[in-house]
Amino acid sequence: MKVNVGMYTLKKLIFILLLTVFFSGLLASCSSSGVNQLPQQTPGTNESPDTPADDPAQEDPNQEDPSSTNPVLPDRRLGEVQIGAYIKGATWDKTLLHELEDSLGHEFNIIQWFTSWPAPFEPYIVNRVIDLNRKPLITWQSNAQTLDSILNGRHDAYIRSWARGAKKVSGEIYLRPFPEMNGDWTLWNGNPAKLVRAWKHIVDIFREEGANNVLWVWSPNITDEPATATNRMELYYPGDDYVDVLGLDGFNWGTVRPWTAWKSFEETFTVPYRRITALGDQPLWLAEIASTEKGGNKATWITDMLNSTNFPRIDALIWFNEVKETDWRIESSHASEAAFKAWFTQRALEQSLASANP
Repeated sequence: MKVNVGMYTLKKLIFILLLTVFFSGLLASCSSSGVNQLPQQTPGTNESPDTPADDPAQEDPNQEDPSSTNPVLPDRRLGEVQIGAYIKGATWDKTLLHELEDSLGHEFNIIQWFTSWPAPFEPYIVNRVIDLNRKPLITWQSNAQTLDSILNGRHDAYIRSWARGAKKVSGEIYLRPFPEMNGDWTLWNGNPAKLVRAWKHIVDIFREEGANNVLWVWSPNITDEPATATNRMELYYPGDDYVDVLGLDGFNWGTVRPWTAWKSFEETFTVPYRRITALGDQPLWLAEIASTEKGGNKATWITDMLNSTNFPRIDALIWFNEVKETDWRIESSHASEAAFKAWFTQRALEQSLASANP
């Protein structure tokens, strides 16, 4: 290829060199900045996460070798996928969403919130999210409603009311029932065959009502708890015809619990990624993801996650931005927030340069 080095090109090279120096300093500040003290755990919430994985009393007999590598797509880093968040209260108070987005210099693609049975379908919240040009992801959790009571039709009227409400929305809705079904802290854990039947029963009702704008997100925990042959995530899979998006819930617990340890993003997700992508060809979302500050460098964890190229099937990540068992939030420290901000600033400049030089 012939290369002409004129004054315009020289100026452009100098500009790119200056940008490189700028981001090197910015990322260095992310790693060296201090960590804020963790707020107290928020009691009484039923959103995930609830129980950290890797209790030493539970040894997974089906653990795969994490040393093998996944296919690498060099030109696609994880930070280039859709990025969303669960921000408590943001569906009612948009300022909570906009304040975080303004601080990061980036708008989230997906907004997640949690609701529990028998709460009604709330079209005004869904429409508000769609009007903001964001994808709505609703985590729909049953409480006292058992799998048996779902299967015997006791809640059909309630399920139909949701389907009819969803059908009227002029946009797609991502619905996530029975999250983390392979975790023993959920009420729907323990009987994979029955959960599969309940899942299909709910989906079939939505289809009968013509709610074809609802996309179904199946999202197990990254580890099976308990780690037994009868509780593997694969057993809870209802099949390709009933799942539009595969999901994973996974957290770096660090030293929050006596039995947990700091794990990198790669260590946290490599094995469950391999397991879940073997189930189907659907898009894969990290439906709940976050890291603590305790036990390591959260800013580095975030930067490594966003730059990872080892997970080409992942299409979205949704950050669990909540103070619960620990401070999972993006803004848990200046360094953590700066790591995200540096990434979004870098991506904007890369996209600007790419559009200027097609």
